[in-house]
Amino acid sequence: MRLNGRLTIAAVGKIKNRAWLAAQDDYVKRLGRYTSLELVEVKDVVGRSIPDAVAMAREGEQLLQAVADSHRLIALTPTGKLRSSPNLARWLQKRVVDYGRIAFLIGGPLGLSDEVLAACHEEISLSPLTFTHELARILLLEQLYRACTILAGEQYHK
Repeated sequence: MRLNGRLTIAAVGKIKNRAWLAAQDDYVKRLGRYTSLELVEVKDVVGRSIPDAVAMAREGEQLLQAVADSHRLIALTPTGKLRSSPNLARWLQKRVVDYGRIAFLIGGPLGLSDEVLAACHEEISLSPLTFTHELARILLLEQLYRACTILAGEQYHK
């Protein structure tokens, strides 16, 4: 089964760790069998001689600009809705059917600005644990891949 929509993952910063970059590339390739996926990286401006609040606001502006053509914005936050993998699959399918173009937003080390959170329609969480923003991206890709295999009725790890 192919999801007839477009998923965008907009994230602050680039993945520098080679192993994580390889994992990202692998999941992006795998997901290409099931849906249209775009990965957008915006510039991380933290630590550039500007206050954290200003940096987070600038990153937020870039994120929102990157997903301006998406119809449903979903923020990854530690306090967002937790879902099981089968539930995430059903949820994802419904969102793609209802909205077509959905975007997942991942903040940088400081998280997402209040403006980004206000613009998002939903918040989801990958775990009650805290992860680096790079690892959160890999986990999201893996869970999206898992959701697609569930929807396609294919075997994957249980």
